[in-house]
Amino acid sequence: MRYTRPGSIQNAVREAYGAVGGLENASTDLGIGVSTLSYGTERSDHRPGGIGVNYLDSLGRIEPRAAAPIAKHFAMLAGGVFQPVDLAGVTASDVYRIAKEFSDVLTKDALAHSATSANPSDYTVKEASEQLVELDELIAVAVSFRAALREKTEGTR
Repeated sequence: MRYTRPGSIQNAVREAYGAVGGLENASTDLGIGVSTLSYGTERSDHRPGGIGVNYLDSLGRIEPRAAAPIAKHFAMLAGGVFQPVDLAGVTASDVYRIAKEFSDVLTKDALAHSATSANPSDYTVKEASEQLVELDELIAVAVSFRAALREKTEGTR
């Protein structure tokens, strides 16, 4: 498959193909030719618009991992982030996990603003990178817990 610019929809499509094992697997799953899929990622005056969204939808339904790069791409364009949800083992006791992760965020914040920091009035690059890890962990736990609770309420309407 041809080179794609990082952050482009073509790159997101390429990553979606990679999630199912490559272009050949994606073409088999979708029942269309490899050349059609490869051609679909190219910008062209002869066929404006690239690969059809219906193919991407079908591939995501066949293999949900293929939908993640597309979701990340459009979430970024919308000014947000895509957070996959893992409901395995999520229970009501996950409030404890949320509190623990929040505590980790507070600890990193306190260290970044302490006298031991190279810049106590702001985050250094290293401190910001470490805090992003902690925030990502907090968000993942909170979103998973929310999804588990949402799943319980779906049947009560």
